[in-house]
Amino acid sequence: MKSSQSNESQQKLFFFFKLLNWYYDRLFISRIMALVSVLNFGLVLFDLSYIPLRDIWLNGVITVGQFKLGPYESNGIQLEIVPKRLREKIIQYDVIKGIEPYRDTQFYLEEVDLLENRINQYGLDNEKTQEILKRLREMSVDMIREDPFRLANKSGTLEIIKNRMREHMDNYIDNPESSSTFAFTSFWTVDNLENNLDGQLRFFNQKIRPLINTNYWRPIGENGRFVDYFGLLDFPFIVIIFTDFMIRCLVISMRYHGVKFQDAIFWRWYDLIFFSPYLRWLRIIPISIRLNDSKLLTYKRIQKQISQGFVAGIAGDITQIVVLRIVNQVQKTIEKGSIEKTLFQQEIKEYINLSGKNESAEIVKLLINLVVYEMLPEIRPEVEVLLSYIMLKTITESPVYENIKNLPGFQSFPENISNKLATQSYQIFLNSMNGILKEDPIFEKHLEKIINKATKTLNLRPNARYDVNKIEELLVILLEEVKVNYIQQLSDEDIEALMDETRAINN
Repeated sequence: MKSSQSNESQQKLFFFFKLLNWYYDRLFISRIMALVSVLNFGLVLFDLSYIPLRDIWLNGVITVGQFKLGPYESNGIQLEIVPKRLREKIIQYDVIKGIEPYRDTQFYLEEVDLLENRINQYGLDNEKTQEILKRLREMSVDMIREDPFRLANKSGTLEIIKNRMREHMDNYIDNPESSSTFAFTSFWTVDNLENNLDGQLRFFNQKIRPLINTNYWRPIGENGRFVDYFGLLDFPFIVIIFTDFMIRCLVISMRYHGVKFQDAIFWRWYDLIFFSPYLRWLRIIPISIRLNDSKLLTYKRIQKQISQGFVAGIAGDITQIVVLRIVNQVQKTIEKGSIEKTLFQQEIKEYINLSGKNESAEIVKLLINLVVYEMLPEIRPEVEVLLSYIMLKTITESPVYENIKNLPGFQSFPENISNKLATQSYQIFLNSMNGILKEDPIFEKHLEKIINKATKTLNLRPNARYDVNKIEELLVILLEEVKVNYIQQLSDEDIEALMDETRAINN
């Protein structure tokens, strides 16, 4: 009974692992997850840009070409870029950001609406209308003094409001101190409004109201930050991506020997960026990798250009460092007298032979073998032609031939004899060399004696050490000149030329 239950559980486990592998290998699932990641990133970008762009979502207009330069001024052109229906829906995102209307500025606008109603009902001279105007003057002074825009980091908006009101009222009253407070308190008076009621109210509603309306209030949470409910929108995406991440890590740990589950997590380290509540814009990194893996977008050409640009940027420095290091090492070796020690080592100390052979003799023998068996047979036709030409020229230019060349049968004699002599001479030379290169201890002894004698002769020559030292000095100077003239002057154009060649080979 227990055995059957064990087999059943093993079958279920096997089916589960097979299902995980199927999930991991399906390209369309990778594409779905990549699209989910892109959708999440789009929401992140909207959230990050919502506060900076909130004025546009609220009013739906932007002003193009507005500037003031000395006496020159342009109010610009207002363009409506967001339809009213759409921005009414977008601005509901205020709830997610914890944005609420600022009480003081909102009450200010409500007072203006109430003023318009009172004027329509009772006119400007009514006592109730004058009470509203008085409250507006007081509220204007408080707004300028207390700066209710500061909490929303929109003090600049208040400055625009003050400048617009001051510039507007300069056309109607004398404002010696150029005071925005004086401009506001003068604006909300019966004398000012009765001259051009519609124009004054239209100015406020078109130029001032939209700016005041952009102000808002955000509560601060217990963590000391503004209240933000974006996590509620982000959480479902994170759950889906986290589930996919865990499945992929589990499959990786099962597929590859020696890879534990925690190792698989670091295998897909880039997905961990999704689960950080800070710097959400960094999610572009795992999203780019997922898009590339799902083949929805390929970044091979971009990666290639980035890598080539990186290589081009450091190739010159690396080349200089490597080559300079080699040249400096050679210089130091020469300056230490390594050439002199090598040539005159017998004077310094007894030479230790580790192999029991004369390496110099062996090298000479190998070189002769290479020349005799590989090179000389290959170049035989060319050498015979050259020898024939030399012999023919020698015979034809000799005084003896000048006396007999006109005799019958001697016209072709020089050519025939030179060809035969060239062939026979080359053959004799090859035979001699082949005979010499056969295993012959006597030959090897003679060769060793010659090399030893040449070394001793060099050691006994009075000026030999001086000449070697002079050669070493000249080599050091030559290497220094090579560094100055060639290595240290490697240019960007040289590196770019090499990169062009590399790209041509790869393509």
